[in-house]
Amino acid sequence: MSGTLYAVGVGPGDPELLTLKAVRVLRLADVIVCPVKDDRPGVAYRIAKEALPEIVRKAVLPLSFPMAAESYANAHNEAVDRLTGLLQEGNAVVFLTLGDPGFYSTFSYISNAIVEKGFHVETVSGVPSFCAASARLLVPLAAGDEQVLITTEPQLDFPGTIIVMKVGKHLEILKEKAASAARTAYLVENCGMSDERVYRGVDSMPDTTGYFSLMLIKPSSGKRERLS
Repeated sequence: MSGTLYAVGVGPGDPELLTLKAVRVLRLADVIVCPVKDDRPGVAYRIAKEALPEIVRKAVLPLSFPMAAESYANAHNEAVDRLTGLLQEGNAVVFLTLGDPGFYSTFSYISNAIVEKGFHVETVSGVPSFCAASARLLVPLAAGDEQVLITTEPQLDFPGTIIVMKVGKHLEILKEKAASAARTAYLVENCGMSDERVYRGVDSMPDTTGYFSLMLIKPSSGKRERLS
């Protein structure tokens, strides 16, 4: 009997943001799959373990996903092969992802291959970081008919709210553009984690930021500018 592969979104960092469904699926898991960093289970596993300490008794399959583009295909193919073996044995396999599995997730690269092999795949939604950041800031993402753009690029040529994910190397130019357009910008680093940092306004922001950072940029109160 074939097993099932579950993609479980653990949210952005706060273990209390795991859904009831995520907890239920984690409890029924035979094997937990998690990306590793420096040969150790990554952030997603730590969040899940804080929410449900009993998972430390479950088998863990660590998978490495190098950031280098030339290594993507090999890493994904290896992951598919190892997951296939577990599913053929009838295991309930839980693949942990930060945030939501359908949003900038490593899981999306391998799920289609697993389905094509005839295995059942289920996705358990998680709280995305921009929703958690909005709650943390007490700033709505949208109101009325306001539009919202979610991107990883430093482009502000958009009249509504702009959410920039993975700010990293784009921080300086985003700060410059937001300031020149008189837009209110917020930066949230490591949302929901123990080292979370929140900055309101470009003048308060640091010169550099890390991978788990996002910027929320609200429309100017006056005339809407083009910032290309």
